[in-house]
Amino acid sequence: MQIRHGFFLLLGALWLVPSIASAQIFQLSERDRSGPRLGVAYIAGGSVTAEQLGQSLSPVVSLFGWQIEHQFPTGEKNLPMPIIEVVGLIGGLEQGRSLPSLSAIIGLRGSSGWEAGLGPTVTGAGAQLAFAVGKTVPLGMLNVPMTLAVAPGRRGASISFTTGFTRQ
Repeated sequence: MQIRHGFFLLLGALWLVPSIASAQIFQLSERDRSGPRLGVAYIAGGSVTAEQLGQSLSPVVSLFGWQIEHQFPTGEKNLPMPIIEVVGLIGGLEQGRSLPSLSAIIGLRGSSGWEAGLGPTVTGAGAQLAFAVGKTVPLGMLNVPMTLAVAPGRRGASISFTTGFTRQ
């Protein structure tokens, strides 16, 4: 029951983010790179959340969600730019399951688009530390982030690849 409440809370938050971002009271600046995310994860060691619910789960799951990102320019072209990313994802929908997660990643992005960071990830099984590395590629008026993340858990790890788009 507790997992279900968390799922609806995360789903509500993901639904509200685009509305809040476009509202007059919260204008996105050039330092904000928020946008949708989709991807795939491999859950080595199995899903503790699914087991707690008495459900089976294939170790490969889809991921859908939203990322809120803010950049902090240093004023120096040759220095990496500090970034903060908050990523809400729901995994396992293709299997009729909902495995919500929320991550807060603090990292650095170089002028070439490469980035790396780490921070806490909260899932139905608890909290763990996540490590992420990726590259953002410009595509017309959009940016296309591609991120590989690893979150070691109690019995294994979640290894995920996500992509999406943001405005430039």
